[in-house]
Amino acid sequence: MRNNYKITDYRDLGLPSVEVLGTAFHYQDLYEIVGKKQFMTAFELRAGTLSHSEFGRSLFGVIFYDRKALDSLVTSFYTGQEISKERIRIDCSNRELTHIKKGDLKYRGINVADIESISYLPYAEESKKYDTGEKKVPNIITVEIELSDLDTDIINQNYLISKHNSGVKLIRFEKEQLIGIILAINNGIIDSRILLEFGLNEEELKTNLNIWLNLYKFKERRGLLTDFEKTNFFEIKSILAMEKFNKVLKELSHVGIKNDIDLSDKLVFKSIFEAVDKFSSSIILHGKNQVYWDVDSYIHLALRHLKDYQLGNFKKKTPFPYKSTDLKYLIEKVLCRIEPEIEVYFASSPTTDFTRHGKMAVVYNDDHYHLRIDPEGRLVQLHTVEPAFNKSMQSNANASVN
Repeated sequence: MRNNYKITDYRDLGLPSVEVLGTAFHYQDLYEIVGKKQFMTAFELRAGTLSHSEFGRSLFGVIFYDRKALDSLVTSFYTGQEISKERIRIDCSNRELTHIKKGDLKYRGINVADIESISYLPYAEESKKYDTGEKKVPNIITVEIELSDLDTDIINQNYLISKHNSGVKLIRFEKEQLIGIILAINNGIIDSRILLEFGLNEEELKTNLNIWLNLYKFKERRGLLTDFEKTNFFEIKSILAMEKFNKVLKELSHVGIKNDIDLSDKLVFKSIFEAVDKFSSSIILHGKNQVYWDVDSYIHLALRHLKDYQLGNFKKKTPFPYKSTDLKYLIEKVLCRIEPEIEVYFASSPTTDFTRHGKMAVVYNDDHYHLRIDPEGRLVQLHTVEPAFNKSMQSNANASVN
């Protein structure tokens, strides 16, 4: 430790907390005590300081480090370098603070000198991994339920109508699902006012393949398709599959693979096309304004950042440290970390993308993520940020081999 502190471990008395008092806290000491393991911490602020006047007497949360700051801290403990930053940033959980003030704490921070004492819970959930080495997404519980007696189409219809009536802005694929189900239930008939309510018209109704796909899926599940409809259904599925196929090829055009493709790459190609064919658009963050991903999002993320699907130049990209089957769970968890910030973004009627890069990267399960969401709520980009010290170690290892 660089400074002197009085540390009282109340666990000796049966209380799960530790208190630290000091005349002056040090940036690196705070990292050693609570920042490294991201302990939940109560920060008591000195009366009369600017931080006290802005945020009150006590703050609760974890210290927030961007990738660059964390790399500097980790490196400093190997080199003995002194880092005397004046401010720390806090991912705060005080309920009484506004989203704006919480944003100030997270991205601007407070003066280290304004901290009078801290107390913390010395507990952090360790990352769990599969036997194959990939991380497990924390706190995911899978529950198997029996749906054979439920009409999932009617449930979905009621759910979408309920969302719309409560003021939720439905995503386009949700509107297409709903219109397709309504048409199927009513033998191809729909009130033009319903179309108008969801921003559609009669001409688009005739040419929108996704609406007809949902209509035919409804009838297929009930065994109601005529031979003519079966033919149309097959043609629609073929056209939509070809569109997905072409999008994959467009993304793969950046790979830089030569004409001589080896067997392992052929197997990866096969896996990619199977995964994309099975993919369906879905909501990944619920709210009045929803965040979703579609096949374009999936293709971009999967081919560049899922290690099972990386080819050519994409192998140089930073892969997600998770299984491909856990990708949606991961994205949902990352977005939940900044849900209030996304709500503020949508409330401003945005015309530019919501981004979290650099010092504002999202921290989840010991990794930093860059992301981009467009004004319509579509996830455009998401990837991890590789630690600089990992790159340095890799470079040194390569140099040693050479």
